[in-house]
Amino acid sequence: MKRRERSWMYDRLDGRNLKPDFLKGVGEFIEFCKEHPTCNDGDKIRCPCPLCDNRRFHDTETVRVHLYKKGFVRNYYQWICQGESLVESSRVQPNQYRDMVIDALGNNQEHLVNEEGNSVEEEPNDEAKKFIDLLKAARDPLYEGSKLSVLEMASRIASLKCEFNLQHRCVDGFASLMNDAIPNNNQMGRTFNSTKKVLEGLELPQERIHTCPKGCLLFWKGDAQLDKCRVCGSDRYKKTAKGKLIPAKVLIYFPITPRLQRLYATKNISEDMTWHAKNPRVQNTFAHPSDSQAWKHLDTTFPNFASEPRNVRLGLCTDGFAPHGKFGS
Repeated sequence: MKRRERSWMYDRLDGRNLKPDFLKGVGEFIEFCKEHPTCNDGDKIRCPCPLCDNRRFHDTETVRVHLYKKGFVRNYYQWICQGESLVESSRVQPNQYRDMVIDALGNNQEHLVNEEGNSVEEEPNDEAKKFIDLLKAARDPLYEGSKLSVLEMASRIASLKCEFNLQHRCVDGFASLMNDAIPNNNQMGRTFNSTKKVLEGLELPQERIHTCPKGCLLFWKGDAQLDKCRVCGSDRYKKTAKGKLIPAKVLIYFPITPRLQRLYATKNISEDMTWHAKNPRVQNTFAHPSDSQAWKHLDTTFPNFASEPRNVRLGLCTDGFAPHGKFGS
């Protein structure tokens, strides 16, 4: 039904001019956003143009211009990111966990259509299924009448585990106790692993790389097939008590690109990421790393890089590392 009613969304131009139905439809979209303030960021709304992809907030006139120039993101007939999937009620409260999911994973029509129960010609891919499951977990209460969603409970348990360095068995016991304490028709897992599965779609990639036990090299790229370190001859693997071979030492690598992308996908953090370009500076005052000589030198040396406020400068911290120091015996 929405596809037929909103066919104007993808019938934008008549030659070089915008079609009247498209202009009218964009106006209706803007009004719809104003009527659903819980999904907005103050006076700003999510922009569904292909460039912003529902990740960025702009004032209504900027969104209008974006839609006039670029149109809507592909197959976005259901305005879920603007609140269309929410129950129409004046008592509806902002759902920060739902916003977190949309910020992190963006918008995809296959996700939206399936979540709304409409038919599609092909099954959603793995990423789409993760998005659907996370939105469902952010929407569904832990049990009937609960103020906490399934996603919020899982997030808070994972946060407590990290903050207090709790063992898996401790979290298992806590989750089991909570499960017994709340009504039987709940959706809470009894173990940490079952709780962690709720958050799988939000995980960022990591790579486990075998290393020399003495730190000589990584068994990676050209050295990935070696069984011994070509520098010191140390074995790559060691045997367990049961005779199973396991890597002697493992480095966990966290790729930086998706983590920077996640920072910019989170609306409050993305504003801080460009703070240095938007806020006035006090002369001869060091209030931000951008006031340092190193930052200014980089800006002068690479003006094209510096002209884009969203470009990220990485600093290397050497606290506790003395490359020219002497080691005692």
